[in-house]
Amino acid sequence: MATVMPHPPHPRAARIDIAPLTRPDHADYLALLGLTTSTGSLPPETEEVLTMDPMGPLATHGPALCLTARQRRSTSPKPVGALFASSPDWAHQHPLVRHDPSLSYLLSRTALLIYGIAVTPHRRRQGIARALLTATEHRAATAGYRLTTLIHNPDLTDFYQRLGYTTAHQITIAMPDAGMGLTQPPPYLTAVKALHPDVQIRHLPGAPGPVVSGLLPGWDLPAGARFEDGRLIA
Repeated sequence: MATVMPHPPHPRAARIDIAPLTRPDHADYLALLGLTTSTGSLPPETEEVLTMDPMGPLATHGPALCLTARQRRSTSPKPVGALFASSPDWAHQHPLVRHDPSLSYLLSRTALLIYGIAVTPHRRRQGIARALLTATEHRAATAGYRLTTLIHNPDLTDFYQRLGYTTAHQITIAMPDAGMGLTQPPPYLTAVKALHPDVQIRHLPGAPGPVVSGLLPGWDLPAGARFEDGRLIA
């Protein structure tokens, strides 16, 4: 099983407790997530998901992972950070997998999309978002996931790169006979991070952006792989 190497802790990170969302925090959790500006907006059924039993090894609510962050020994009962993650929409909707339920299922159990992460404004720059991301990555890797991904504004590029993410307007997932392009409208970017040693994020000649290989067993790139006219030639 792959492990995610921990980043050096933020000076205040030890004061943060990360835990699954509990029912008394539903309203505060949704209010926090309302602060996110990512285009990876929460699914419309999010409130319903919060009432469901977990449906997978990583899930805490329905098909989703819902985490909260609290400051240890704080006098306030409210969470100061929130994260919502689930299977990527492209694992179900991309044209290359839309009519292949078995492949869609495998991708939904292999890649995790962080739809929203938010910290209350007066508690930012204290390592809370970092702690939420690190906890999510460890949980995902332990459950057998091989990739985390999210969508973000350009002004957060340095933050995500410091945490080991690769960011670009277009990311391509290498498949055995094709490339699955994940493109965001400007100015937004996609960020990806490998959670398994078999997953590689590479730059290929002619590629419009980084290429992820090894997402599923056998999805590796042979030597000499390249892009021509926007198409992956393996």
